[in-house]
Amino acid sequence: MCLLTARCLLKSICCCLLACLLSFGVVAQTDSTKRVPTAKVAVKQAPNDRATIKLRQPSNARLDDYRSRRDYDYTRDVAPPQSPIDRFWAWLSEKIGNFLKSKSFDSFWQYVILALVAALALWLAWKSEFLGNMFGNTPQNALDYEALTENIHELDFTDLIEKAVEQRNYRLAVRLYYLKTLKQLTDKNHIEWQPTKTNRSYLYELGQSPLYAGFEDITQQFEYVWYGDFPVSEVAFGQLKTQFQTFLAKV
Repeated sequence: MCLLTARCLLKSICCCLLACLLSFGVVAQTDSTKRVPTAKVAVKQAPNDRATIKLRQPSNARLDDYRSRRDYDYTRDVAPPQSPIDRFWAWLSEKIGNFLKSKSFDSFWQYVILALVAALALWLAWKSEFLGNMFGNTPQNALDYEALTENIHELDFTDLIEKAVEQRNYRLAVRLYYLKTLKQLTDKNHIEWQPTKTNRSYLYELGQSPLYAGFEDITQQFEYVWYGDFPVSEVAFGQLKTQFQTFLAKV
């Protein structure tokens, strides 16, 4: 009984000591978190400055020096660097300008240039058959060109091609073969022919058709012969005729 009492007493003492230690730690932590008051520092106010302000201006020589410097010129647009081609055209323009202002141009070369321009204008007019129609130089055996602008479905291409070949008008025969090709493509519903359409329009209509490559080739040959106004020999026409017939057989 005495031993049990002693143990209980010892246990009570230990609990009291533990409680005291815990309370001491809380009080110490609370004290450590308190702010330490800082000392107030007196701020001295500067006295009012009543001194007279003197405005200093730079000298004119100094201002002129700054104005003359390239780094301070902000209003000037810097020209971009010229390429070799730009320098060549500038040099050529200068040379032509000097030539046009020279005395030799006024006395001789201007008349040579005017004569060349007039000759070129006459040649272009002759090639366009304007002068030939004016003076009646149109060959009597030429086929009626206006007939070729009519409805291609009303033309007898076999007869027209034979007449063109008999007259050795191979250039016209190439055009007739091309119009015959357009007619056959229209009959097979590959394209829709219209008098106002261009050759490029028909190429666009063919699109991804297997006939596109062949038609593009004969279109280039036709445009080279007809619109380029190049003469066609009998041998060259034979090659073009074979090319047209091969394509027509595929349509």
